[in-house]
Amino acid sequence: MVTIDCKSCTNIHCFIHKNLSPEWIKNYVKFQIPFKQGQNIIVEGSPVLGIYFIQSGKVKVFFTGINGKHQIVRFANDGHLLGHRGIGNDVYPISAVAMEDSTICFIDNETLNEMFLSNPKFTFDMMMFYSRELRKMENRMKNIAQMNVREKVADTLLLLVENFGMNSESEIDVSFNREDIANTAGTNVEQVTRQLSDFTTEGLIVKQGKKIAIANMDGLRKIISQHNPQIITQ
Repeated sequence: MVTIDCKSCTNIHCFIHKNLSPEWIKNYVKFQIPFKQGQNIIVEGSPVLGIYFIQSGKVKVFFTGINGKHQIVRFANDGHLLGHRGIGNDVYPISAVAMEDSTICFIDNETLNEMFLSNPKFTFDMMMFYSRELRKMENRMKNIAQMNVREKVADTLLLLVENFGMNSESEIDVSFNREDIANTAGTNVEQVTRQLSDFTTEGLIVKQGKKIAIANMDGLRKIISQHNPQIITQ
């Protein structure tokens, strides 16, 4: 763990940089922590010590259900918040794991409270962020309840693309596996495997080793169009 001042941060997408007053950015020093791929950033049920911001990297956020099954509720990347669901609670209701080597900034509860009280814009924009997150969560829960397996898998692939983009080979630009898809879609690995094979046969995707390339984005969108005319993903 190292300390770094916000004014020297190069991440223009950071929630703090976009919403905190210039005076605070000028003087504020935060903690910065490196995490390896697969390492826990937040553990469900651990004490709420503060909030996290992704300086660089990619993260999956999930909670643990019956029999230890994970339900992925969100993906996050550069500039996004982590642990905000724990504000006002004693323990974090979710876990967060690095999907690749990541650098995470940490702000403790006391400093965060000072930010809320001293920066009206930061407080307002945080409130709007919560509102957007709630709408997205409601949309995801509706989809899981109403979509069939084909639609759920297509929706999850689009969610990954919207959050992490694609590389020059049209591959989804993050490391993930079939279990991640299943845990996001609310299905199982066997159903995901069969559906990915169907998508490959239909020319919607191309499986390239451990990567998945999107061959027909419009085709995937058409599959879920009746549920999500405007896809809410980020």
